[in-house]
Amino acid sequence: MLDTMTIRGAWPLRQTLPARQKVSPAPGVRIWADVTGRGLERAECSLARVLFGHNGKVLADQAQLDAALAKLNDVLNSVAEVPSEAEWTPWRLDLVWNFNLQARPLVLAHAALRVPGIQSEGTIFPGGYGVSWRGAKSGFIVTLYDKARKMHLPSSVLRAEISMRGQQLARRLAGRDWRDFLALYLTYRGIMAGIPSIQKPTEAAGWPEAVGQESSEIRRRILARLAHKPTGTFRRYRRRTEAAAAQLPESFSWANILPVNGPPLAVHCEPRNRNNSATQSGGSPKS
Repeated sequence: MLDTMTIRGAWPLRQTLPARQKVSPAPGVRIWADVTGRGLERAECSLARVLFGHNGKVLADQAQLDAALAKLNDVLNSVAEVPSEAEWTPWRLDLVWNFNLQARPLVLAHAALRVPGIQSEGTIFPGGYGVSWRGAKSGFIVTLYDKARKMHLPSSVLRAEISMRGQQLARRLAGRDWRDFLALYLTYRGIMAGIPSIQKPTEAAGWPEAVGQESSEIRRRILARLAHKPTGTFRRYRRRTEAAAAQLPESFSWANILPVNGPPLAVHCEPRNRNNSATQSGGSPKS
């Protein structure tokens, strides 16, 4: 659940390091010394890489989260006098989960939607295998993409990531303990469940569904000619068109995908040099 994180502090280094330059004391861990080169000012890491050696897997429970934080603490203490995790102040937390779902259709279907709390529209990755929404000053980012494709695996695994920084992190955690796995999951679910559901188009429902069967270039051209319409009307047209283009076999809702009391079974991607394929330990059937 918790993946990349950044913490800030003012901890004495055990030996002088280049001032304000990135140093990697272990795989997945990057640190920066202060302007004097004698104090540890910032540390950033991928907890999945720290624990598993790669970030195709997700931290699936409290025990794995505790183990990853303890291992990170050991790495940081090898270079500086760092206190226990209870005294850390995170500046950035990325919450992630993998889903055993075909990524591209869901990415396309989500592209026309708005994420609550983010004014800007989603930005589609080249090839349509990812979409990202960025809030003001990038303090809040939501991203959907094909994790298996990114790792050059033959399968498809949808990854949904939420990145929270600074004031956005404090506001969205709402006083929850950032080291508590369930608290992180509830924060994650609350954000994802706020994304509008995607209804499976009905046959011959209207011209947006018909246009949705055309290529992306034609869809863009037709929608561009409707840009003069009121904002709400144009967005509704685009949502219906892109939902039809995705050709989902059924309606999709994050509130249904994510159980209330805890995450679905973890889905993992193993690098090719390990198992030569993506592996899943659970999750919903592929759509």
